[in-house]
Amino acid sequence: MLAQSLVDHQLKEPILQAIQTNYELLNQSIEIQKTRTSAESIKSKLLPEVSANFAYTYFNTSGLLDLPTVTLPIVGLDVFQGNQNFSQSGHLGHLGVMGKQIIFSGLQIPNAVKAVEEKANAQSYLLEAGKEGIARDVVFAFDQLMLLVEVEKLIHDTERRLDKENEKVKKAIANGLAIPYDRDKIKLALLELESKKVEVDGGRRLLYQHLQQMTHLPLEQLQQITYQLTMIDVLADGLDSSQRKELKALDASSNAYEFLYKKVKGSALPQVFAFGTVGYTNLFKTKFKIDDMGDFGDVNLKGNQLALYPGLIVGIGAKWDIFKGNEHKHQLAEARFDLEMNQNKREDTEEKLALLLEKNKVNFETALKKIKVAEQQVQIASNTMRLATKQYQEGLINVTERLEAENDYYKSSLGYYSQIVEQRKAALELLHASGTLLTHLFD
Repeated sequence: MLAQSLVDHQLKEPILQAIQTNYELLNQSIEIQKTRTSAESIKSKLLPEVSANFAYTYFNTSGLLDLPTVTLPIVGLDVFQGNQNFSQSGHLGHLGVMGKQIIFSGLQIPNAVKAVEEKANAQSYLLEAGKEGIARDVVFAFDQLMLLVEVEKLIHDTERRLDKENEKVKKAIANGLAIPYDRDKIKLALLELESKKVEVDGGRRLLYQHLQQMTHLPLEQLQQITYQLTMIDVLADGLDSSQRKELKALDASSNAYEFLYKKVKGSALPQVFAFGTVGYTNLFKTKFKIDDMGDFGDVNLKGNQLALYPGLIVGIGAKWDIFKGNEHKHQLAEARFDLEMNQNKREDTEEKLALLLEKNKVNFETALKKIKVAEQQVQIASNTMRLATKQYQEGLINVTERLEAENDYYKSSLGYYSQIVEQRKAALELLHASGTLLTHLFD
């Protein structure tokens, strides 16, 4: 799709380093891991749960006991006649293990797992979109550095020519063929070049600091990277916005909302679970007293131990929420609203991204046309400067006109290289708008 390598191969390592060490992307990656861990946590709800429990209890209570009267044979005594007060105390210990497992969740768990997995997919697509933005910014910063290199070259060339003119003027003044005014004008132009050097140096230091912050690479390594500013050739007509990671993220979000809707819908179905428990129960040192049992008086009973082992219970249970005050109906409505809102957001985003792509295509085509104009301006300014140099040497124009021609050449040359940078920026923005920037950077 490209007529040449998109960017210089030296930029690949800084781009990768910037992506791998970006704190925001690292946090996004951790967030994805958290989401996937959440999916595993939901899956684990289908696994058996086993718990052990132990309890010790001391009880002491009083009450009223009314049993049918019983007449003892032979002796003919009546037992349990009327109401009897009683008191009871003792110790109870229980040790057991219980297990339970969901057999059928109304499809809530499988749908919840799928929803969370789609959420993780959406987060992954947004992470990829963030990588493209960082890669673009790294190239932009290096292009600005290379532009400063070209500016330095222009300043050096201009300075070299003005130094020659200054030497000639000094000799002419000594011979009475020129006046100090010419020398001072040239000196002023040289001082302006010194000012430009200071600006270039300051801009370079700021760009390197910015690149160090983005890539976390040492300054010495960044300073070794240098390349020529050349146009990036892109076949704009073959690009569209269908590969944008933001759209794929919204598609994944739609899938997540659909599974959430199914999950809520499944909550109306019964949940079936199996359970089982095995335990040991010990009732010991118990006392039981019945007051005033007629001819028997107060009856006192004691128990040393009553042990139950193993106490085994297994079974299957079901829970079915038949009516919860329209809660299920409202939850379904909310899930459906979330799905519709996400679909609307997807349509809106698609339209905006398509418009942005067209805008970037226009910017790219405009940048190409401006470069052609800038080339012509440089050519004309170069010819004008050479002619002005000869005319000044022959005394046909004054020093001001000579310096104006020099300044015009400097501006047109700077404008040309600046336009190259703008064209490269437009090309990268165009590829970014199509969602294929990373693919082309590492082809």
